[in-house]
Amino acid sequence: MREQILAAVSTTFLEVVEQLTFMFGEPVHKSTLLDADGDYVLAQISFTGDVAGTLSLAVPGECVPEIAANILGLEPEEIEADAMAPDSLGELLNVICGHVIMAIAGKGADFRLGSPWVVEATPEFLAARVDDPDWLGFMLEENAVLLGLVTE
Repeated sequence: MREQILAAVSTTFLEVVEQLTFMFGEPVHKSTLLDADGDYVLAQISFTGDVAGTLSLAVPGECVPEIAANILGLEPEEIEADAMAPDSLGELLNVICGHVIMAIAGKGADFRLGSPWVVEATPEFLAARVDDPDWLGFMLEENAVLLGLVTE
């Protein structure tokens, strides 16, 4: 059952990211992340209702302005990175979370989303996710990203 849920999460994530950011992705083994350079940003959102838990997304910091620009319909150089980029990443996760919940609990699911929060992801945190079965790896354009779903 858990494999079916993660398959639905993977498909939903890739569809939403493509539609919202115009960035294309594909599933990869999470160990790809260990070879990635640079700082990562972690966005998380909790949810309650028919399904409860937390959805998390770890992306390279250098990728966040591009995500924000694509969501806002701007060029990356037009982004006020400190202000707009974290909010855009949180909004992306918010949309992904709503779609993921409906994918695993049905379109009529009753749920409430918390406010997303965005923090720096430590290398230790990321390394621990590689062996965590609740986390999936993706290449989003040229960027290794992780998506984690922990349900209660």
